[in-house]
Amino acid sequence: MPSKDSQTPGKDDSNVVKFAAKDEKKTDKPKKKGSVTVTQIVTYVILGLLAIVLVVGVFPSFGSQGGPSSVAFGSYDGTPIEFAFGNYFYRQYQNQAQQNKATGQSAAYQIWRAAFESTVFHTAMMKKAEKAGIRVVDETVNQAIIDSGIYNKDGKFDVATYEQTSVERKNQIKVQYTESLPVQMVVEDVATVLTAPAEIEYVVGMGDNARAFTYAVFDASLYPDDLTKQYAMANPANFTLIDISVITVSDAQKATDLRNAIVSGSVSFEEAAKADSLDTFGSEGGKAGTWYLYELQDNFTNPEEVNVLFSTPAGEVSQVFASPGGSVIYRVERSPFLADFEDTEVLGDVKTYIGLKDAQIVETYLQQQATDFAALAATEDFAALAEAKKLITVEVDATPLNVGASNYLAGFAYSDASGYLNSLSADVDAMRSLYGAAVGSVTGPFKANNAYVVAKVVSESPMEEGMRDYMKLIYPYMAQSQSQQDLVQSIFTSDKLQDDFLVAFMRDIMGM
Repeated sequence: MPSKDSQTPGKDDSNVVKFAAKDEKKTDKPKKKGSVTVTQIVTYVILGLLAIVLVVGVFPSFGSQGGPSSVAFGSYDGTPIEFAFGNYFYRQYQNQAQQNKATGQSAAYQIWRAAFESTVFHTAMMKKAEKAGIRVVDETVNQAIIDSGIYNKDGKFDVATYEQTSVERKNQIKVQYTESLPVQMVVEDVATVLTAPAEIEYVVGMGDNARAFTYAVFDASLYPDDLTKQYAMANPANFTLIDISVITVSDAQKATDLRNAIVSGSVSFEEAAKADSLDTFGSEGGKAGTWYLYELQDNFTNPEEVNVLFSTPAGEVSQVFASPGGSVIYRVERSPFLADFEDTEVLGDVKTYIGLKDAQIVETYLQQQATDFAALAATEDFAALAEAKKLITVEVDATPLNVGASNYLAGFAYSDASGYLNSLSADVDAMRSLYGAAVGSVTGPFKANNAYVVAKVVSESPMEEGMRDYMKLIYPYMAQSQSQQDLVQSIFTSDKLQDDFLVAFMRDIMGM
């Protein structure tokens, strides 16, 4: 097995760039979008309606001098979503600008986008209020202003405070409440819809078939050694090893300057690594240990360039390479050599590679092994049989049926630590088999996470009384929250919304 003794991180600061190591799990993470999420919209808009505060801002500059006095960002149901001095969009922009003190184009985008979405939501709610015949009379507005405490002193409405407030400020406050109260009424109507008792009982009843399982895992580690060797010998390049040291810096020019300094002898590779490297090997003088070719490919922006590194003579410093973490230079400590395919740990590495990169090679084999095991386990002791075959087994506590991972019920995301049954949560056929089979029976195999699993239904139990009472109490609040989210989602996915935000932002705000 390749030696990774030198991979101990030596820096502990926020600027360290992590050099991907073989024994670490590599997962694809969803990119964070710049736009405001449904939860943020609910926070900024719905909850904001309950505590409206006028924030005085600065009128933003447009892209070019002498530009338009207003900007249209789209429309909702025929009503323009327009930014103009003093209007709702304008005030939302002020509010967001006060909350977000960051600078730059990214921050500007976030501020304007949040103001835009707040205005879209407000426009849609005003239309719903108008359709419902909701009208706000002066008496209601005045009472809401008094209840808000804006003119309070010592906890009570103070006439002197009111009279000392400028007419302009009074008018601003009145406009705000006149605009917001109809929207608030619609939102409160949605939020206070009562949940039918039968609905609560139905949801609670879904948790009464909670089942506990034991399952055996058939993954690439079970692939026979002789077949693994054949695969490795047929693909030797992937399992060629190289011993390297590495320096990672932020940009190509700095990497070039460092390389020139190292080659000229003005600084040693180790000194440069300790002083400037951003990866986890800097404190070790850059020593990164021995790596397979396929592992190093992930550290190149252009994976084919790994072959250039493997062609670099031992003892020499490589050219500068682009990587996801910046720019990198290597020193080859030992020329490439083929891994020992008689080594059990090396074969384990090859099996892991096959399972991740070439799963179809082992899929047929594993499926047959799982099928044979399921047939035997139906009449024999499941645990003893799994132990005899040296299989990994996983115990899963009582879990209710929760197809699609609903937020209203617990699920395998909480009870299945290894994640194989959890990965099947949206598979209706698999869930029907797991929860339809008799207690004590064996079911499967199921394909999950590049492996196969065979499960035994250990027991079935109703929901605990304490949890039942808790669900009855909490479900109405969860249902109300879901109703609010559904309301927001329905607006921003509606055909009534014409979203021209990006074009207007780039053209009229950024001046591009």
